[in-house]
Amino acid sequence: MAGILNHTNRDYESMRRELLDRVPQLTERWTDFNPSDLGVVLLELFAGVGDMLAYYIDAQISEAFLPTARQRQAIINLCKLISYRLDAPVAASTELTFLLGDPLDFDVVIPKGVRCRAYVDQEQIPFETVEATTIFRGQTQTTVAARQGWRELVSFVGTGLPWQEYRLSARDVAQDTIAVTINGEVWTEVLHFQESGREDRHFRTETDALDTTKVVFGDGIRGAAPPAGTAIGIDYLRTLGAAGNLGRNLITQLQDTIRANGSSIGVSVVNHQPATGGANRETLESAKKQAPAELRTLWKAVTKEDFQALAEGFPGVAKAQILDVNDCGHHHYFTVNLAVAPNGGGAPSQLLMDDLAAFLESRKLITTEITLYEPFYRPVNIDAEVIPLAGQDPDLVKLRVEEALADFFRFERVGFGQDIHVSDIVALIDNLRGVSHVHLFSPSADVDIRNGQIPVLGEVQITMAGA
Repeated sequence: MAGILNHTNRDYESMRRELLDRVPQLTERWTDFNPSDLGVVLLELFAGVGDMLAYYIDAQISEAFLPTARQRQAIINLCKLISYRLDAPVAASTELTFLLGDPLDFDVVIPKGVRCRAYVDQEQIPFETVEATTIFRGQTQTTVAARQGWRELVSFVGTGLPWQEYRLSARDVAQDTIAVTINGEVWTEVLHFQESGREDRHFRTETDALDTTKVVFGDGIRGAAPPAGTAIGIDYLRTLGAAGNLGRNLITQLQDTIRANGSSIGVSVVNHQPATGGANRETLESAKKQAPAELRTLWKAVTKEDFQALAEGFPGVAKAQILDVNDCGHHHYFTVNLAVAPNGGGAPSQLLMDDLAAFLESRKLITTEITLYEPFYRPVNIDAEVIPLAGQDPDLVKLRVEEALADFFRFERVGFGQDIHVSDIVALIDNLRGVSHVHLFSPSADVDIRNGQIPVLGEVQITMAGA
C-alpha cells in the first residue's frame, strides 16, 4: 500500500531508499536528489543513525536467547535460569609418589596440602596433595592424589544482612575448590538456595564474564546468613587450567618440609602418572551445547543419554561415551559402562575418576551400577607419497602435510568411535597448497574405530616424489 513504510527494511540502503521514496508524497518542491544536495545529506545521516539503532536493538534481542547470544555475561545469566553454571578453570590432577632413601622404624605422615612443583620451560607449576597419606615404617614410598594450583586464604567479617556477597580478588579460582569456614564451622556449597532452610549453613558461588568470583550467602530464610561480626574464612585454589596438564616424571620438587619424630625427613617426590584434566574456563560454544543437554536430564541419570550428558558436563571431563551393555553379555542388565577422556587427552587421573563416580552415584537410580573406563587411544599410521607442484619447495610442502595431519587428529577434533576414512585423508593432503596429488599407502582402507576408542596419529611416513 502506498505511503506505508516496510518495517522489515532496517539496513542503511533500505531506509535511505524508503525515505527518498516518501519525499514526493510530502512535497513537490524537492526535486534534487543528487548526493551533494543538503537535504539528501541529512536524509542519509538519519538513515545511518537508524541503521545503527536497529543493529543495537537486534543485538540486544539476540542476547535474550541462548542460541543467538554472543556476550559471555548474557549466556551466564541465561544459564543461571536453568541452574547451569559455566565452569571456571579446572585444575589438572595426578598422583604423586613420595619416597624415602631408606626404610625407617617409624611412620612418616605426608599431610594434606603438601606443596610440590614442576619446572617446565623455566616456569614453576605448583601442585598440592588433596589428602594426607603415610609412609609406614619399614616401607619407602606412598602414593597420594594431587591437584595443580596454589592455595590462598582470605578473611571477611559478617554483616548479619541477607544475601551477603564477598568478592575474591583472584581471576583464576579453580572449579569446586572454594571452602568456607565461619567461626570454625565448615559451610556447604550448593548450586541454589531453593532447598535450603533458615538453619542450613549453605553458600553458593558466582563467576561473571570478567572471571570475578563472589561467594553468596542466604537471606536467613533460604539459607542462613552469617551473623554480624563473625569471622568468615574463604579458602580456595588458584590454577593454571590447561597449562597444568603435564607429562610423567616432571613434578620432582618438594616445597614443604616433612617432619616426623621431631625432626625433618628427607623425602623426594615424583609423578609417575601424567597430570590431566586441566582446562581453561568453559567456552560459550560448550555452554550452549551442554546447558540444554543437562536440562534434558533434569539432573538425574536414567537413560544412556543422561549419563553421557552429565559426565561430559563434569569439570575435567572432555569426552564420554556409553559402551552399549548389549555388546557385553557377562555384565548385569543395569550396569552402565562409561568411557571417559579428560581435558587435554591422555588417561584420567584416579582422583578425577573417583570424583566423577561419586557425582554419578548421587544422580543414578539405586538399582544401577556404574563402571568407568579409561579411553583406548587407537594409533593410525600414515604412509603416503606426495607429488608437489612444479616450482614448490618439497621440504615446505612436506611440513604442511605433517602439520595438517597433526591438526586432523588433534584431540579436540576427534571423538569416541570416530571412524577414519581414507577419502578424508586423501582430500586433506590433496587440497594443501603446493600439492599436485598424493598416493596413500597406509591406511589402505577405512579404519574402524570401536566404542571406547579414540583415534590418534601414529607413525607418519611422508615421501616427496622427486626429492
